[in-house]
Amino acid sequence: MSDGPVHPILADTDALIAYARLDCWKTIRTHLFVTTTNVCYRELSEHTKLSGSEKHDPEANARATAAQNVLDAIDDDSSSISRKFCGQSGISLGEHSLPPLAKQHPDIVEAILMMDQGDTDRAEGGRAYVRRKLDLDELAIELPSLGAPLGILAKEGYLTEEQACAEINKIAEKEGWQSCSALKRIWESVPLDCDEEPDFL
Repeated sequence: MSDGPVHPILADTDALIAYARLDCWKTIRTHLFVTTTNVCYRELSEHTKLSGSEKHDPEANARATAAQNVLDAIDDDSSSISRKFCGQSGISLGEHSLPPLAKQHPDIVEAILMMDQGDTDRAEGGRAYVRRKLDLDELAIELPSLGAPLGILAKEGYLTEEQACAEINKIAEKEGWQSCSALKRIWESVPLDCDEEPDFL
């Protein structure tokens, strides 16, 4: 499989799997222009290989199916999801492959999507890693929540506001995010006024 174009949004493995588990996945794979890396592509492939008790685990099966859906989209030239070599060998974690790709294409990359519950104040998680590796202000790169792009798709008319709001909650539900901080993060910067948005935000 050859490399595709670099789009303004980069996404890690878990972010793409989270999107591929949504009812609006077909809309996302057609209208949200996202690039992932060769390392994330390898991780996605690994997610499709179930063994032992995983084969009887509904959650593992759901993630494996979602991972395959992402791979299918990357391999489909008509989709808006592409794969690009990150430009650096020896990287083992998908989230660690995003900063090198962003550095290679500073005039293109505008945002990085990550499924990360890490406490960034305590330098934990993928978002904190990206902040350490990139000067986001200088590069004008954002780290939006996974909810924000769904809100943008609604603003552009590809989803209804009702659909987008419901799907944002589904991300949190399917990923098991229940804490106030995790829910706050998934709704951060969503450009919609949703009834589903938690009251404490």
